[in-house]
Amino acid sequence: MRVGDAKVGQIGVSTAEKIYAEIGATRTGEKVLTYCKAMWKRMQPHHPELFRPDTPNPWEGVTLKRRVKKKKGHVDREMVYAFANGAIEHGRGELAAAAVLAFEWLMRPSSIGAGYAPWTGYRASDQPDKIRLKHRKNDELALHPLEYTEVDEETGEEVLVKLYEDAEKILAQTPRYGTSIVCKKSGVLFGDGTFLAHEVREMADKIRKIDKRVPEGFSLDKCRHGGMTELEESGLTEGQGRSLSKHKTASAYRGYAKETERRVLEATKKRFGRSEQRKNMNEIKGRKIVKKA
Repeated sequence: MRVGDAKVGQIGVSTAEKIYAEIGATRTGEKVLTYCKAMWKRMQPHHPELFRPDTPNPWEGVTLKRRVKKKKGHVDREMVYAFANGAIEHGRGELAAAAVLAFEWLMRPSSIGAGYAPWTGYRASDQPDKIRLKHRKNDELALHPLEYTEVDEETGEEVLVKLYEDAEKILAQTPRYGTSIVCKKSGVLFGDGTFLAHEVREMADKIRKIDKRVPEGFSLDKCRHGGMTELEESGLTEGQGRSLSKHKTASAYRGYAKETERRVLEATKKRFGRSEQRKNMNEIKGRKIVKKA
């Protein structure tokens, strides 16, 4: 067993530190240190003769250097739908759907490209008022309501409230190339790599030439982060937000919401007892439709 040109038995703390120093305080360096620690611990009991008896795990002795993490950007609702409508006009409805899935239902780009949003989950016969999706990273199933009924206080009639009317307009214009909502024209999935994300960025560059609402650096990641930020700006509790995003831990959820000017203002208003409900919530909640008997 070897680590590069060196045998495992030759690796001590000083050697491990030198290897880490070559990589530096980067995300790759963090991964190397994490994987080496884990694999040393896992393999030593199976092959004790190959490891140094005087060094239980040299990677435990390496000091992890703190790196400055870049803040990921986000896009808002107007930007997402400017892109989505532009993509449809360019004949790429599947890319429009990808942006909407990331923003509205907080799907990771890898899950979208790998087919975790099938057409069979959209208003299925057993769940006609919901969209059923799956999050590949944590294997969580998500059931998002698309509408609900309530009694109108003025007329006394039962009305149907559409929650994702704009999103459903995009899905209605998305071609059904295969079983997945987002796939290539051949019906083949984009896969869980970066191909889908690259296609979205290229399309965004084209749309920006005629619609300046689509910003530079538009991406699926930013769509998802924008959706997460909207949850926070809407005043949802952490528990309510996690019920939509399907994050298993609070720390994972907190890392996505961006400190926007609106969030800071809302926090300040709450501090002084002047907080109010957002006046444009109907734009997100959808419009009411009288339900026919």
